[in-house]
Amino acid sequence: MVSTSTLDPKALFVQRRKEFKSNPEAASDLEAYTRHDNAHNYTVIKGLIPPPLVGKKCPGGTSVWHKSDTFFTDFKINHPAQVLSESEESLVIGNTASHDMRQYLAKWDPDGKDKTPSAGMSYVHLLVIPKSRIYNIVAMDDTAIIDEMLAHFERFWKSPESIDKTTVWLQTAVENRATAARKSLESRFPDHLDDFDKTTNDVRQSAEQFHQSLCRAHSQPVDKLFGFYFHPAPDASIAHLHMHVVLKAKEFREFSTYAHDWKSIPVHDVTEVIIGDLRRS
Repeated sequence: MVSTSTLDPKALFVQRRKEFKSNPEAASDLEAYTRHDNAHNYTVIKGLIPPPLVGKKCPGGTSVWHKSDTFFTDFKINHPAQVLSESEESLVIGNTASHDMRQYLAKWDPDGKDKTPSAGMSYVHLLVIPKSRIYNIVAMDDTAIIDEMLAHFERFWKSPESIDKTTVWLQTAVENRATAARKSLESRFPDHLDDFDKTTNDVRQSAEQFHQSLCRAHSQPVDKLFGFYFHPAPDASIAHLHMHVVLKAKEFREFSTYAHDWKSIPVHDVTEVIIGDLRRS
């Protein structure tokens, strides 16, 4: 497990939560975030839209990015193809990243940077996000939305179309990454193209094997097949609550990143801490 913390995940969450709640500027940031305040100077909350994108058109084309937006703002409008399931309160969405680190090797990068931590955490790495504007587990005082997100994913996974919908998106993520990386290589390192194409074919072949294994495992209980995790702020990349849904078995993580395991807090630890704080308040 790659780690930048000596704490176990639950202890890390407790620490991050304490740091946030004890920060005198956190409350004003959170209030401004909740009311979608674009004039506020956010000093604690990170993971909002990068300043260069503010004022630029959103992918959905119906509006522009605002200072207090995140990449999950109006997600269904901006990324309809990425939504795999919808309830009244949440969305199950596909991960933009490919599951396979081999598509993110330094030799494919124009600057020679290792981008493997950008890959998914398993063959299936989906996300569940609330539709409402909720920041992060470090600021939450109840678990109702987490319970709903878990129940929503379980309903989705038990539905007849879950495998097909998930597989289509996983293939899309692989092909999108292949297209983007290959385009960069064509202009910068054309001599790497043959090697890249071979790697891409290897990725497709192993993905098909994973798919067959997943079909065989589909009937397993959801909580046995998947792990459910949250990243606590400021270790979360996006300032909007999102639950990572990751296949547990090492088989499905063969080509995926372990770079984020250190900050991945299991859902039962998250709810235990929040409920414990609520009882003591």
